[in-house]
Amino acid sequence: MRKYIALTKALLKNGMGMSDGKSKKFYQVFLYVVLLISLVPISGALYFLIDEALPTYSMIDQEASLLGGMMFMSCFLIFFFSLFSIPSIFYFSRDNDNLLSLPLSSTTIIGAKFTTCLIYEYVFSVGVLLPTYLAYMNHVDVSVLFYVFGILSIFLIPVFPLVLSTFLTILLMRIAPFLKNRDRFNLISGILMLIVAFGFSYFTNHANIQEESDMIHMVMQGDNSMLELFMRAFPMIPYFSRSIIEGNIMDFAIGCLICFLSLLLLLSAGKYLYFKGVIGSNESSSSAKDMSEKQLRKQSRQGNRIRTYMAKEFKILVRTPVFFINCILTTVLMPVIFLILPFLGTLDGETMSAVTKGITALQELDNFYAYVLFVGLGCGCMFGVINLVSATAISREGNQYMIMKVLPISFRDQVYAKLWMGILLGFFTNFCTLIILWFYLHFSLVYLFIFFIASCITTVFCNDLCMMLDLTKPKLVWEQEASAVKQNFGAFVSMFGGMALCAVIIIGCFFIPEDYLQIGAIALTLTLLVLCVVLTKVVGRYGEKAMRRL
Repeated sequence: MRKYIALTKALLKNGMGMSDGKSKKFYQVFLYVVLLISLVPISGALYFLIDEALPTYSMIDQEASLLGGMMFMSCFLIFFFSLFSIPSIFYFSRDNDNLLSLPLSSTTIIGAKFTTCLIYEYVFSVGVLLPTYLAYMNHVDVSVLFYVFGILSIFLIPVFPLVLSTFLTILLMRIAPFLKNRDRFNLISGILMLIVAFGFSYFTNHANIQEESDMIHMVMQGDNSMLELFMRAFPMIPYFSRSIIEGNIMDFAIGCLICFLSLLLLLSAGKYLYFKGVIGSNESSSSAKDMSEKQLRKQSRQGNRIRTYMAKEFKILVRTPVFFINCILTTVLMPVIFLILPFLGTLDGETMSAVTKGITALQELDNFYAYVLFVGLGCGCMFGVINLVSATAISREGNQYMIMKVLPISFRDQVYAKLWMGILLGFFTNFCTLIILWFYLHFSLVYLFIFFIASCITTVFCNDLCMMLDLTKPKLVWEQEASAVKQNFGAFVSMFGGMALCAVIIIGCFFIPEDYLQIGAIALTLTLLVLCVVLTKVVGRYGEKAMRRL
């Protein structure tokens, strides 16, 4: 146990640093404050949704089912995002060579690394469940056990989905020895994990859906009967939900037992699988290519410096599997996740026809273009920074950042090249969203054009802010590429900040009186457009000063 505690402390100290360990306390506190402020709009929106839905669920005696649904959301987010972080932490971390030479058992190493991952995942658990509990306290007479079981559930809920993703990774590394090459594994497994995650989402959303009459009977049956829908995916959810709402100690004990047994199974399996899979996992591949004099002359031809540097950045993003999966692949996947996946398999011909008629009716409203402007500005904030390219522009250089200082290109041009790489990928995400809205929901081309222009404005605005944040204090000390993206606190703040701005803009427009809606939309758009121009110039000047300080 002492070895486990000591190793966990060391991993947390090494992995949870926000930069290079030299950051001033003021800056660290500032980032935490920004993160908390960013979470407020997202949590507030979730709170109002639960607050509005809870009376309806109470009328049919399904209060615990609504809580179970929110727990399912938390579990799925943890399962999905941990699929990307688990391989890096368990297999491709540079500390593995040191750990394998120490007198540590596989159980100790797995337990310490699992604890490190678990602490990261508490963000999703707290962000989803805490607003849900507050909404319940506003409508339901809660007992002391509600608070006790509710708080404990926040810490216990992430265990099972994290065990599931960790077990899949360990099993995959053991049965597929050709994936021990780090680059090959990151690329192939990353894509496979996405397919598994989408398939898992589809299965859990639709495997339990029965005939319409059976579903109606389940809803009207009351007694939180809809909790059965979550049993196959995450079996502890019904027990935790009922224990919190009804104060049932036995249900809570069963939920804890499920989490404990799953963790015990992981440690037992890891004892036989982990060491054989981790040995040699830090190998990388390289290929040498002979070039003729003509090819060398062609490759050495001078061109536009910013465009050439952007091409270099794009090649690095594509050729580095971790950057490709987390930065490039998300530009296409995010619109699919937000716009198609929630409705996958549920929209038949009649439903699609009803949706199309509803959208046609909405587009005939007098102020509809104002709402399109607000939604476009909000989506641009989220989709523009979700790829984290600008938010990790300097951090991705790692200990090679000194090369930036000797390249025959000014600091300002390098900063602008990195910035425009993030902006262009954000534009691509906005364009993919545009295609989905046109093809899937049949929006008018005029409104789609307004949406695209508005989203591009906030994409530039948010990328400017993300670039300045990463220039201020980049994370240059990391052991694997995933740390520069997934364990970068500045990138974490940027992502949630973009989501928070999205929530504020979209939700805020519904509180504006109809008489001022058009003026408000145009004024906000013009204001953000002016800020984009100003901030883009400021980023160049600030980048020069920041690069000299590094």
